[in-house]
Amino acid sequence: MATMILPRSAQHVSASSAVSHLPDGTEAVAEIAAAIGTGADMYTVFVSAGYDLDAVGAALKQHFGDRVIGCTSSGNIGPNGYDRSGICAAGFTGGGLRIHTTAVGPLDDTATAVEQAGSALAAMRAELGDDGEGFAILLTDGLTRNEDLLAANLMAALGDVPIVGGSAGDDLTFSHTAVLHDGKFLANTATVTLVRADAPFRLLRLQHHDLTDTVLVATEVDAGRRIIRQFNGRPAASAYAEAVGADLAEIGPITFSTHPLLLKAGGSSWIRSIAAVNEDGSLNMLARVDTGDVLRLGRPVGMLDKLAERFDAVGAELGSIRAMLAFDCILRRLEFEERGLADEVGAFLAEHQAIGFSTYGEQFNGMHMNQTLVAVAFG
Repeated sequence: MATMILPRSAQHVSASSAVSHLPDGTEAVAEIAAAIGTGADMYTVFVSAGYDLDAVGAALKQHFGDRVIGCTSSGNIGPNGYDRSGICAAGFTGGGLRIHTTAVGPLDDTATAVEQAGSALAAMRAELGDDGEGFAILLTDGLTRNEDLLAANLMAALGDVPIVGGSAGDDLTFSHTAVLHDGKFLANTATVTLVRADAPFRLLRLQHHDLTDTVLVATEVDAGRRIIRQFNGRPAASAYAEAVGADLAEIGPITFSTHPLLLKAGGSSWIRSIAAVNEDGSLNMLARVDTGDVLRLGRPVGMLDKLAERFDAVGAELGSIRAMLAFDCILRRLEFEERGLADEVGAFLAEHQAIGFSTYGEQFNGMHMNQTLVAVAFG
């Protein structure tokens, strides 16, 4: 088991983190609790595939009570950097940190679920007051295919409260993802955690793909199921393969992570990643695309440079980064692995106190996206 302990103080949010690779979930949680203690103000936990989630949930409730949030993952970010297995947890303490969590679901009807949680969300927003400093952490089932609507509706409900979060994963098996609430891992559910802090913090969003001049217009889609059937009036998979200069039979996860699609909206670009090619030549997407959306092919640029520049800028704003909660798309890690950079990027994240997990999608304010790192850094 690897452990990272950071200094604690009343003026700053600090974190202690640990990862356990014990195969028994109850024993793994006990090992983590022994390493990081049970007196923190907020705990986060991310569970890779293969664990008995009922046992893990019960153990987390026993050790950390109602101060813990978490979900299943496609690998974790912890004291070892990227870690494809095990359970990773962190305890955040100090800086006037207070949290309040509510569950939102079932997510089959996202708008209704958010509406039903309206009074709880309004009470959370009221806790901040007019001058309160805080943000919301959104963790959601990564297989419901409705994070776009969820993030937008939650942003409307919470008003000016910034949102950061990620979609639960299951190591690319796409069979079962779940979020933790009250000692249980629940599918078809999201949790929203309002975090109030007196210490300074910054939310950040980072992607390392730039727009190219190659345009693909979504001319036939099934938006609700996140399927693109045609680009520019042609079968979507064939049009995409031609755009990246590959044979249709050759395209797969590495192609998708290297050449994602970007949508321009709100003065910025947002990645819409491809999940898979269907037998009929359509494409399964990891974010919503609507008919008529103009997408541009992306190209990777300065992976490590962009990461270092962004972290340096945030560190300069905060004085230093003392703790960070990070949500990092699984496709980013796959691309780093393909290019032999995963160990270096993972070490960089660990050096900057990042704790988090590899996601099936990321949320930043009212937007859902892919192949992006979103995080909250505490100074």
